[in-house]
Amino acid sequence: MSKYRKLKLVSDACCRLQSDKATGVMHGKGKSACGFVMLDETGEVIAERTKYLGELTVPQAEYEGLIFALDTAVEFCRTRVEVWMDSEFVIRQMTGDYCIRSEHVKLLFDRVKLMEQRFLEPVQYFHHDRGSLWARRADKLANEEYSRNHTG
Repeated sequence: MSKYRKLKLVSDACCRLQSDKATGVMHGKGKSACGFVMLDETGEVIAERTKYLGELTVPQAEYEGLIFALDTAVEFCRTRVEVWMDSEFVIRQMTGDYCIRSEHVKLLFDRVKLMEQRFLEPVQYFHHDRGSLWARRADKLANEEYSRNHTG
């Protein structure tokens, strides 16, 4: 039996890309971390988690953060889950508004779709502004995890 009827997951990832000092062009991968806030149906925080992800692209980091949040959520709730992210790219892919052209992103998308089957109701995805209270908290968690694991 699920401990909660509904969860709200607010997930974010931090990916620090390195730039070429001569050209200023950003490289495709960077050191990454993620964090999320989990709220119950009344809006109370029931968990906050972080994870260092290593070297990933920005979309990979966002998806890995989502996977981490969903994997944790299943321990608390098996019914309704809402996911809130400031990554419009990931949200629109998860809702079917954007197609996926990258094979490495398609693999992560497929993992999320498999994880969704662990819940009784379809997982709902929402985009939010980076300035919202919970978005700022998830961003802070991701950045703190990054800082704990990477210097320089």
